[in-house]
Amino acid sequence: MIPCPSTRSRRARHAQDLSRRLLMLAAAVGGLAHADLKPTADAAASPQELPEVVVTAQKQAQTLESVPASVTSIDGDFIRETGARGFADLQDYSGNTQISLSPSSAQFIIRGFGTVNSNPGFDPSVGAVVDGVYYTYSNYLSAFFNDIARFEILRGPQGTLFGKNCTAGLLNVTTEAPTDQRLIRWELDGTSYGARSFRPVANLPLADGLALRLSGNFDHGDHGVLYNTDLQRPENDPNQDTGRLRLRYDSHAGWVMDFGAFYSHQRQNFNLYQYTIVSPQMLALDRTYDPQTEGNPDNLTSANVPSTEAATLRGANLNFDVDLGHPWGMQRLHLVSITGAAENVITARDLDGDFSPVPFIRDTLAEPAPERQFSQELRVDGKAPSLFGWGYGFDFVAGLYYDNYTLKTSDLFQVEDLGAALAYVTAAQAAQNGRGYLPPTAVGTIAGRLGVAVDELLKLLGPVAAPLSGPQNATVKLSQRTSDYAVFSQFEQFFWPHWAIIGGLRYGKENRNGEASSLAQGPLVPLIADQTDFQQQLHRTEADFSPKAGLKWQPQPNLGAYLTWSRGYKSGGFNGLPLSNDNLEYGPERATNYEGGIKYRGHLLGGPVRASTSVFVTNFDNLQVSTFQGTSIFVVNAAGARSQGFESDLLWLLPLRGLSFYSSFGFADARYTNYPDAPVAADSPQPSQDLSGKRLPFAPRWSASMVPAYTMHLPKAVSASVAVDILYQGDRYLNPEDDPRELQQQTIQLNTRLTLADEARGVWSLTVAANNLTREVIFDQIEDQPVAPGDFAGVRTDHGRYYSANLSLNFD
Repeated sequence: MIPCPSTRSRRARHAQDLSRRLLMLAAAVGGLAHADLKPTADAAASPQELPEVVVTAQKQAQTLESVPASVTSIDGDFIRETGARGFADLQDYSGNTQISLSPSSAQFIIRGFGTVNSNPGFDPSVGAVVDGVYYTYSNYLSAFFNDIARFEILRGPQGTLFGKNCTAGLLNVTTEAPTDQRLIRWELDGTSYGARSFRPVANLPLADGLALRLSGNFDHGDHGVLYNTDLQRPENDPNQDTGRLRLRYDSHAGWVMDFGAFYSHQRQNFNLYQYTIVSPQMLALDRTYDPQTEGNPDNLTSANVPSTEAATLRGANLNFDVDLGHPWGMQRLHLVSITGAAENVITARDLDGDFSPVPFIRDTLAEPAPERQFSQELRVDGKAPSLFGWGYGFDFVAGLYYDNYTLKTSDLFQVEDLGAALAYVTAAQAAQNGRGYLPPTAVGTIAGRLGVAVDELLKLLGPVAAPLSGPQNATVKLSQRTSDYAVFSQFEQFFWPHWAIIGGLRYGKENRNGEASSLAQGPLVPLIADQTDFQQQLHRTEADFSPKAGLKWQPQPNLGAYLTWSRGYKSGGFNGLPLSNDNLEYGPERATNYEGGIKYRGHLLGGPVRASTSVFVTNFDNLQVSTFQGTSIFVVNAAGARSQGFESDLLWLLPLRGLSFYSSFGFADARYTNYPDAPVAADSPQPSQDLSGKRLPFAPRWSASMVPAYTMHLPKAVSASVAVDILYQGDRYLNPEDDPRELQQQTIQLNTRLTLADEARGVWSLTVAANNLTREVIFDQIEDQPVAPGDFAGVRTDHGRYYSANLSLNFD
């Protein structure tokens, strides 16, 4: 929640009371966990076990305990049990992870580092991979939420195996593959805020070794996070129609072909911002246009532009996995080819540029904005008992990679109404200049009437006022094409029975060409937004080395530890909203990561347990930062930053049969090490500030989730499971300025759910849940209100307290 003076003390008391209650709940759970409980006879006869988890975090199938990296793996069953409706809902179950996603933008942050979604030309810092295909723009993930087998979160630079733009980490999604078992599943999902989803799945064996899997996600009826009192409609109400298929052929002769394709159309009303702080003058002006305008964070907003976001995403991939047998005495050798192509055509991405009902600034697409990519990866991976007769085991992966992707974006900035613009600037200046002869509300009201009078005067003047009454806009464009080439390898060499050295290297080269332009009509946009007419050709060529080295200890398959050093690289680029030819380009950023961890799967006090802990220090050079100044958004390179901390994951089936406990904790102290010319809030008397030693934005120091659950067996082979989600996120700044007015306070969400399921045949399951019982108000971004210094607007993401239900039906 935003720290408004009128609510800060009340929220503090609420947080303290809630913390005490949660500590009592945690103590009760801990008491159960450590009680001297003896298993029943049935339990002793049939001991509980945790299954082995296989991940592809290093481009080959490995158990979670053998991967020398910080990885959280969330399977599809857990995703369905939580009632998550998108990847953003999964961020709370993984420490040091923040996710925001829509079809036109994505904002992923790991360990405090990531890319803000305010600039369309900004490459990500967290990579996205689906079924082996690397997606250059992470917003493609919005088409892949349903029918997931596994969702992996890799923390820290992943440059050696996955290349550039993975300086903070990687999200690796594996969808459900076709099998030789016929299955029809209907999943129906609904919430008390109106969202209705139908997610069908059909797995169809077609012939020996050939199977087809079809899945869909049809999501409609969302009431929206906010209600727009000016347009009388809901806002931020995502709707989508998505279909996917996977066709898999196993030749039974050493090779497997896997073809996938997807199509998704997504749309939502897109006025996302609402006031968090607004001056009395501006609020009075707003109420001359919309009397219901509110100046405090609630579930209302008021904006006059009928903004929408709409996009059509489609793509396909063809994967081959060829078993090359056992040449030269190898235990395994595979050749893998992955070919991918995708397109995302963004047909609408509008913004009410002043976040208010005043018809002042409108930002819309001048024309559809297509993103297109093609990629090809060819690699081999293998395992040998030794390296040329030396050592005790050798694993490796090596390959070649190529991609080519294009982006075209064009924004039309418009001054909608000259009189309204004058009224807006008058009210904003009066608020900035402080106390005057008239009450603040009277100033705002008079400014609104003045705006109406100016419009009437311009009509009377007719052709004489044409320069001012005509179109007042600027069209800004960026078109770019990027080609990447890379060669990579990584290995583990066991030089002692349980000890291995880790080594890896990736060399990549990038060529990027672009054209940026800005062209204005009328004198107002250049005056208001510092716009300058220009057209300029752009070119960048970059090369990078991303090495990795480390030590691994694996005394047994279910126990491992590691210590690694790795580098990551994120390419420079061109700003996607070039109002002027200042700050058109920004340079690359580089990350250096030191990490150690230990992983274990076994038993604790008689109950199966899977646990992992990692500690890290990550240093960034030339960190790329997206900043919003006045009416311009551009990317600059801060001098340096560091994040240090730990993650710890635990899944424990307690000795009392049916009782389980899942937790994920993260601590990341992410700070600038050197940033002497950082931006300031619009109402600051200083042109810049020194943020050296200060916290990075969007980076809570602490994050945690605890999920105690209990499953009991009822008559007629029905099981009942009860679970409680305790989800914590520490406070974080929601803008690079580190202004206290842009601080999201700590939040503690509490969810409860009950699942009834058919144990005997697995034909049906029903989950009902109550979510955000603590009614936390959560924002993920706050911006200065353009041309109104001291006013702020934010993007709210929670739905308040709500209830949900999910019904799943399976048919053979």
